[in-house]
Amino acid sequence: MIVIVDNGKGADRIAQLVRGSKIVKPNAVPDAEAYILSDGPLTPATEKANIALIKSKKVPILGIGAGYMCVGLAYGAKAKASACSKNERLTVAQRSPILLDLKKNFSAMTEQKQMLDALPEELGVIAACPKNPNAAIQHGANLDAPVDPPLPHFGVHFNPELGMEAIVILRNFAHFVDMWAKYH
Repeated sequence: MIVIVDNGKGADRIAQLVRGSKIVKPNAVPDAEAYILSDGPLTPATEKANIALIKSKKVPILGIGAGYMCVGLAYGAKAKASACSKNERLTVAQRSPILLDLKKNFSAMTEQKQMLDALPEELGVIAACPKNPNAAIQHGANLDAPVDPPLPHFGVHFNPELGMEAIVILRNFAHFVDMWAKYH
């Protein structure tokens, strides 16, 4: 089962798109085979709960919007104000299981007011846009500093649940979770 951590925005829509998922609040997260951290206001309590979850789990995690911020912050990334517009055109920087079936350039909607600035070595960029060079990240994807073992932790600045081409990411993540559970 994929647990969707409801950080205040988008959890219901994500649950409609990801079969077999369950929505929970950040302070009541059960054990699961995978987690999706939804978007929402990044309060100190939400940030603390999400970062604790990320640091304690070695299972697949997808952070969206505020969840993406928490994935980055859990590994020591820095945050800054976002200059992104609602509709962004992204470019795949390198292969990733969550970006399968997307063209080299794809469209996505974003509502997050912050973005990650400086990434630590553990995180690598898998997709970028002109206003956010760290628009999609993955643990262990930095080819200049390989991490052993890489963890199945991903983050996307944008909101795939809002549609456009990026909606494929939710399906890809669910498929990745199935494969991860089968082989790990």
